[in-house]
Amino acid sequence: MGVPKFFRWMSERYPAISQLIAENRIPEFDCLYLDMNGIIHNCTHNDSDSVTKRMTEDQMFIAIFNYIEHLFGKIKPKQLFFMAIDGVAPRAKMNQQRARRFRTARDAEDARNKAIAAGTEMPKEDAFDSNCITPGTQFMARLTQQLKYFVNKKVSEDYDWQNVEVVLSGHEVPGEGEHKIMEYIRKAKSQPGYDPNMRHCLYGLDADLIMLGLLSHDPHFCLLREEVTFGRQSKGKSKELEHQNFYLMHLCIVREYLELEFQELKEPGALSFTFDMERVIDDFILMAFFVGNDFLPNLPHLHINEGALALMFAVYKNVLPKAKGYINEGGVINLERLGLLLDELSHVEYRHFESENSDASWMKDKTMKKEDVMDRQRAKNQIVMSTAQKAIYDQVKKYINGRSADSDPPPFDLPTTLPARDRKFVEQLASDMHLQWKSVADDAGDRHMQISFPPRPVDDDDDEEEDEEAQTALLRVMKKYDKGQIVDVTPEDAQAKMEKKYEEKFQKWKDEYYKEKYSWGLDNEAEMRKLTENYVQGLQWVLFYYYRGVASWPWYYGYHYSPMISDVKKGLKADMNFKLGQPFRPYQQLMGVLPDRSKKIVPEVYHELMTQKDSPIIDFYPRDFELDMNGKKQDWEAVVQIPFIDEKRLLAAMAPKDKLLSPDEQARNDFGVTLKFAYQKDLDYVYPSSLPGIFPDLPHCKCVENIFEMPTMEGLHVYVGLVEGVKLGKQALAGFPSLHNLVHTGQLGFHGVSVFQSESRNESMVITILESETSAGIELAKQKLGKAVHVGYPFLQEGKVTRVSDELFSYVLQDPSKGSEPANIVQQPHQGNQIADWKKKSQRLESMYSKRLGVITGDAESMVHVDMLVGLRKTDEGATVKEYAQVPGQETDYLTQMVVDEVLSPDQRFLEKSAVPFEEEFPNGTQAFFLGDFNYGRPLVVTGHTGSKAEIWISTVKGKEPEFGRDVARQQERLTPYTPGFAVAKMLHLHPLALSKITSSFRVMSSGLQLNLGLNLKFEAKKQKVLGYSRKGERGWEYSQKAIELIAEYMTTFPDFIATILRNPEGDGFQDVDFYPDAQVAKAKMKEIGEWLKRKEAKHLERVPLDAEQMDGDAVMAIESAADQNNQNPDQVDGKRVGGVPRNALLKPSDAEQRLGNQKFSLGDRVVYAQDSGRVPIALRGTVVGITRTPRTVLLDVVFDSTFMSGTTLGERCSPFRGSTVPVTSVLNLTDKQVVATSKAAQTRQPSAAFTPLQAQQNGYTAARGSYGAPAAAGGLGQMREAAAPGPLRGSFRGALGGSQPNGTPYMNGAARGRGRGGLGSQQTMPIRGGPPQRGGRGAANGFVPRGGRGGSRGGYTVVDNTDPMAGVQTRNPNFKPQNYSSVPPPPNLNADRGRGRGRGGVDRGRGSARSRGRGAPAVNEASAE
Repeated sequence: MGVPKFFRWMSERYPAISQLIAENRIPEFDCLYLDMNGIIHNCTHNDSDSVTKRMTEDQMFIAIFNYIEHLFGKIKPKQLFFMAIDGVAPRAKMNQQRARRFRTARDAEDARNKAIAAGTEMPKEDAFDSNCITPGTQFMARLTQQLKYFVNKKVSEDYDWQNVEVVLSGHEVPGEGEHKIMEYIRKAKSQPGYDPNMRHCLYGLDADLIMLGLLSHDPHFCLLREEVTFGRQSKGKSKELEHQNFYLMHLCIVREYLELEFQELKEPGALSFTFDMERVIDDFILMAFFVGNDFLPNLPHLHINEGALALMFAVYKNVLPKAKGYINEGGVINLERLGLLLDELSHVEYRHFESENSDASWMKDKTMKKEDVMDRQRAKNQIVMSTAQKAIYDQVKKYINGRSADSDPPPFDLPTTLPARDRKFVEQLASDMHLQWKSVADDAGDRHMQISFPPRPVDDDDDEEEDEEAQTALLRVMKKYDKGQIVDVTPEDAQAKMEKKYEEKFQKWKDEYYKEKYSWGLDNEAEMRKLTENYVQGLQWVLFYYYRGVASWPWYYGYHYSPMISDVKKGLKADMNFKLGQPFRPYQQLMGVLPDRSKKIVPEVYHELMTQKDSPIIDFYPRDFELDMNGKKQDWEAVVQIPFIDEKRLLAAMAPKDKLLSPDEQARNDFGVTLKFAYQKDLDYVYPSSLPGIFPDLPHCKCVENIFEMPTMEGLHVYVGLVEGVKLGKQALAGFPSLHNLVHTGQLGFHGVSVFQSESRNESMVITILESETSAGIELAKQKLGKAVHVGYPFLQEGKVTRVSDELFSYVLQDPSKGSEPANIVQQPHQGNQIADWKKKSQRLESMYSKRLGVITGDAESMVHVDMLVGLRKTDEGATVKEYAQVPGQETDYLTQMVVDEVLSPDQRFLEKSAVPFEEEFPNGTQAFFLGDFNYGRPLVVTGHTGSKAEIWISTVKGKEPEFGRDVARQQERLTPYTPGFAVAKMLHLHPLALSKITSSFRVMSSGLQLNLGLNLKFEAKKQKVLGYSRKGERGWEYSQKAIELIAEYMTTFPDFIATILRNPEGDGFQDVDFYPDAQVAKAKMKEIGEWLKRKEAKHLERVPLDAEQMDGDAVMAIESAADQNNQNPDQVDGKRVGGVPRNALLKPSDAEQRLGNQKFSLGDRVVYAQDSGRVPIALRGTVVGITRTPRTVLLDVVFDSTFMSGTTLGERCSPFRGSTVPVTSVLNLTDKQVVATSKAAQTRQPSAAFTPLQAQQNGYTAARGSYGAPAAAGGLGQMREAAAPGPLRGSFRGALGGSQPNGTPYMNGAARGRGRGGLGSQQTMPIRGGPPQRGGRGAANGFVPRGGRGGSRGGYTVVDNTDPMAGVQTRNPNFKPQNYSSVPPPPNLNADRGRGRGRGGVDRGRGSARSRGRGAPAVNEASAE
């Protein structure tokens, strides 16, 4: 089944089934399943790879590890993590595998030969043959060993992996990966006590997974897949996994769409039996087989992209009421009902037949809607009569000729028995003869036709002349009738004759199909029966495979094509008694699916069977073969016409060779078992490296490896359908969307939804929200003020309403601590452009729902403005409370009618909880990070408790860590200055508009093609810049020296081209002849420019968002070098016991996401990885070299001080295994300390906290919040705000007391802080897992190594004053009188020991927190927290 086609069709027909993970909070999952083969292919090769590209195996393995880690980290399953690799497949699948591998090998050889012919220098190493991703190869055997090592490593070190059951079903276990997964789900669901609301997430690229997920009948089921894009791919996209978009396809909402699809079947009286949606889904799965899958070809003329599925749905709706039951009965086909469906579906053949023969003359006759044969001849100006009609004409003629000159004869009566076709003839005859006719009744009441002459006109002088003309015309008509053709054939007979001719042509058309595809025709009934029975067997085999597992290992469909739909019924008596048999051995499958071009993958003893002319099976391995498009449009969809494998011949030929296999080869030819891995805390052993020299041994492995047994089915039956207790619709578990959260209707229509950057031309299920008139009003919206609601229908996210608005006013709470009573609501009128802005915003929201999701919202009468729930925040007391805030880049305004007030299943992850006792949250042995100013970010172990304080053992370092990251960042800024565009234009003597053209994408038409001849250094519309070349600042676009040199080189290489742009800098729509008048010269020059740009790789430079900050490769390497040098310092790690530590000074790795999300970062900041899960080892230190904001978080590119197995090169900017892209919630900023815990002593010395600055305004309202009225304030005072006291002046008494920077900004505190650095010697585990280590030097018992910063003076906790700076201040004091304070003399010691820059504090010299430089605080007792 074509994956992109089916996924695209589903997404266009049902627009709201997929959710972009980057922009949304996804639900929790109990089970994560990986169909591993997609990952293996993605990480080892790419269809767009150059023929010269090579990867080492260790690079491939690490890429696979990283991918697995990334997917696990996104989903974080709670119970089961199941990885399944394709083992030996059923024989039915091997036909498709064989075709793919033959095609792949030949395409690779053709590409290589083409490159060599073009003079491309090929690497000495052999290219990777993706056909080795087949069970039984050496590559797959090595991969299994690497995966075992990887899983042991993760289970031993990663907390998230220790709490789930990890299962690996490798290539040595027979069965396809996705079907091994479904076998587990099927058997687990059949067990007593199965959770009806189990939450499944299945990763994979195959569209069959949609069917497999639906047939599980578990509604809480999602498919995880990479973002699918159609059309031209972006080449400047980051290769880091963190920047890869992933989608969740929610099968729960697919089920709801399918219910709307077949809603007419639910109507009363529509069916004579009970409507059951689960059974309809089963029938949908069966119907999908007709468009093709991995085991059966599609039925002729049924193609997804041509509307085959929509057609089948329409046919099914007509057939089901007649069928009196469902077709798919729990995995067994009701053949009688299938016949009814096929009868109706076969009409599609007639449509295609008529389309192909539309120009044939006989077809034109056939399509004239059974028109009377006589009428057709009359249209040709010919008279055709039957014998009876000729007799009527003769009578009428006699009647006309009997008319005298002075009187008219009586009316002419025709018999009452006149047939209808003759009455029509009389009507036409009377009209032609200018006679009158009417229907009259006789004495008996029977009606008959009566003909008469029209009344004679009044006498006139011209009567004689007119009579002569009339007589002449009458004679002409009579003459035509006299010559009329006598034909005694009825229209029914004529139509029957035409139908016969049509059927003959149709059968001939079908006959030609069979002769072309099978080399025999319709007259071969034996072959037809064999073909159709094989196809019907295939339908039942696939259904068994999906619902019960393999029904027969050796069965397969033995044809490249399927029978015509109208002939499938001939096979309904097929024998459905499948014999189970046994699977092929791995080498038997290799020999069955691989071409001779891939013989290196096969053990050498079999090579001659694939290559020698006298081989008994040489015909199985053709080097040349034909491709048949068979109605498809894409080249990869072609039918590969290679012979099928004869199992008996293959096994007989291989048998003598099997004895020559080496022991290792024999081992790979055996079957294996599925393994499970579990964490065992008390276990501690060395797991040997699976790749010595690349991967280290695991010195403290705590993973147990056992055989995984599938749930037993003894005494049980496969359960098909919903399990009792399942929650559907509104009751679905948190995070699983439902259309039912709002009252709606659904109707198919051509709505033009935009799912893949273009409007769909197919029908979509359009959702119309009901009762929007009553739910959109402003009065209802006001009631939501200050309350938590759910927005983003149907993918609901929690937010708190801070403001509501309609077209004229905004409404806010005067006192947010009180409710939404009318007296507490302040009305604020819109000002300036705010009314127009409100209309635009509401129209945009309506359009977004309509075009993106196919949802008609109704008119916007009001909007709510929300702060989104960003997570839970840990208070200093240990409680967790919800935190709401604006999320940059995420929508904050929502139509009121689209807001859901309450959900029935709240998200358990975000429930507020009161604090637990200190000793319960931090029991002895808890590992955490220290947040005191001294040794900030160092790992620790809790060793005891005294009241509400803890005693800890902390890993300290001697000396101060140099801030080499910030130093390199500053140096980069100095060495790589950026020059404004206007200055660059002046420097290069370019018009600014010309510079803008050549630095962006500059389009030129040449030979009918639109060429991009720009340098692609900036992308204004996409809000992107090019790393190291361009950026956008306050002065507009700016360019680096590298960019200026590239522009200058472009100018000097093609001066005529640039000169033409300079002559018309405002021009547009350039043609190649505008630059070079001679057309041939122009074409050649355009090609030359394009090749030059290609050599410069201008289109492949890394693009990043405008707000992204990145260091270039040179700066990153400088940081690496500085980190390496720092690691070599002979400093020692020491251990220290500290008492009196409060709860807020301890950071548990599991709390990192709650406590670290609000940190700010700058390039060059030093960080420590603070989570105990993920790709990076806990406590490893590094330096920030890149910052990128996504819709939900900020991602940091970090180059770490040491290598680790999952490390990357950050897009070739750092050394292998040194880099990683991590979210801000996973690292603690060591340079800019923002989560510093404070002691009471330090609090007394803390200056007053700075007031919150006013937000930037636009049109009189707060732009940052995206609002449309004045911000909330008591009494609706708009922008009025109480101002805090100004900061201390430089040189003043207050400045001397509080300390100030040269720019006058007060230092945050004067506490000294120790600079910590250095990670852990072992990458495998946090150094303090086993408890406090012995004090000592490098290589202590638990991994402490002598790396770290040099401590400063022993400072206390940094003071963070959370009190109100305006407390006790009387505002608007009527008795206030200004006084002059300038006469106050300065203190005598004002200039004594004045410090600048870092602020000198006497003996105790320190650095302030939050990047400020402060005065040293007095030393405190090292063993005390106060």
